Order: sequence, then structure tokens, then C-alpha cells
Amino acid sequence: MFTNIIKATTLAALIAVGATAATTSQASAGQVQFGITFGTPGYGGPYWGPGPSWGAPRGYCKPRRAVNKARRLGVRNARIVRRNRNRLVVRGWRYGYQTRVVFANARRCPIIRFR
Repeated sequence: MFTNIIKATTLAALIAVGATAATTSQASAGQVQFGITFGTPGYGGPYWGPGPSWGAPRGYCKPRRAVNKARRLGVRNARIVRRNRNRLVVRGWRYGYQTRVVFANARRCPIIRFR
């Protein structure tokens, strides 16, 4: 039974990739882009820190980004209490109770646990 699910999922993925490859070549045939940028093209600066053009390492969760993401989730007084090579733990208060958000130490700070 498990192998049938894997076969069906693989077949659906192959069909989706084939359909996407067929439509993108036709859709981008007449596309023309033009743009003017001043300064950095959307990354870098004092808030997010240095971007890839300055040789900053990529693929990890910055503590400031984890705290800001926790605040957007409604955690007040958010602060980092633990950090290792795999995860960041942010604690704070939400609805009058102490709460904890655990982020993976990967790009874009994915949430592992929210309690």
C-alpha cells in the first residue's frame, strides 16, 4: 500500500514538472524587463545586516530575524534564550502566558515549534 502511494506521488510530480516546463518557455518568450535601482537591490543595509555581495554567510537564521518573526506572531518581550548550530529558541509572553518559539537555524528561520 505504501509503495502505491509513492508511485502515485512520483507520477503526479513528474506530470507537474513536465507541464510547468512546457508552459514557461512559451510564457517567457515575449517578456521584456527594465528596471532602475539605486543602492543595493533590496538586501543589505543597517537593518538586515550585510547582504551576499559583502561575502556574508548564507543559509542560517539571524537572531534579529528570529526575534522579529516571533514578534509578528504576537510574542511580546521576545528574546533569544538558547542558540546552537541547529536551532534558535525565542521566549516571551503571549496572552498573559509565557511562550516559546523554536526556529530552525536555516535560511528564512522556519518554525519548528510554537508553544
